[in-house]
Amino acid sequence: MNERSSAFGQTLKALRRERGLSQADLAGRLGSTQRHVSFLETGRAQPSRYMIQRIERELALSVASSFVLHEAAGFASPYKYRAEDSPDVQEALDLIETRLLANWPFPAFVLDKRWTILRSNSPGKLFLSGFIEEQNEPVNLFEIFLSPVFRQSILNWEEAAPIFAARLYKEAAEDPGLAELLTKAHESGLLEGLDEIDRENVPVFVPVEIALPGGGRLRITSLLGQLASVQDAVIEGMTIEMMVPMDAASENCLLAAANMAASTTAAE
Repeated sequence: MNERSSAFGQTLKALRRERGLSQADLAGRLGSTQRHVSFLETGRAQPSRYMIQRIERELALSVASSFVLHEAAGFASPYKYRAEDSPDVQEALDLIETRLLANWPFPAFVLDKRWTILRSNSPGKLFLSGFIEEQNEPVNLFEIFLSPVFRQSILNWEEAAPIFAARLYKEAAEDPGLAELLTKAHESGLLEGLDEIDRENVPVFVPVEIALPGGGRLRITSLLGQLASVQDAVIEGMTIEMMVPMDAASENCLLAAANMAASTTAAE
């Protein structure tokens, strides 16, 4: 068994287990045998391009996972893996910013897989200004979530914290950078007691209630989306987060703040 066979076998086994499939289950989907799947995972058999394409289709792999599977087998991936600063990626970000974020009246962001904010609209920058002093450097949304300033401004922290924690746990399982943030969150006590929360009576969703400097409050949630028909692992890993006010008072507050900021910018 060579290193390449071992890498492919380990990758295939991990992908299969992620989906809760046995070797026999996967073999049935592929029109193969459990013995052959076992040989692929142990490196005793080499996959063909056709087999990789079958695996890709039957497991509904993401572009990133398909890229890794092809590379592990020693084949050139049919998908490109562009750098975040490449012209193609920047063009896609420009499209999202000008066609989507700019037309959303409430805070909206484009995040990479580590939840670093790549683009934001004017309401989004205004919203972040309440939690960070400067926005010259790339800002990480999870670092904001875990900051004392953000926590102190959340009126329903005990209800909202499990939402932030669930997102952090999910992403940290696949990314070492976020795993460090998860460790930091545990060490600071931010996640303390979350495992004991009664989840049987959890509502359909929990709006986040944010205290405003003047004494009011915002009740907001967010929509998460991605581009469809993506053929690039970097773009596929990006998420569009759009905040949504949960009542008329929150909507009016966000719109008033955005209009005031726009008027100030125009006057300058």
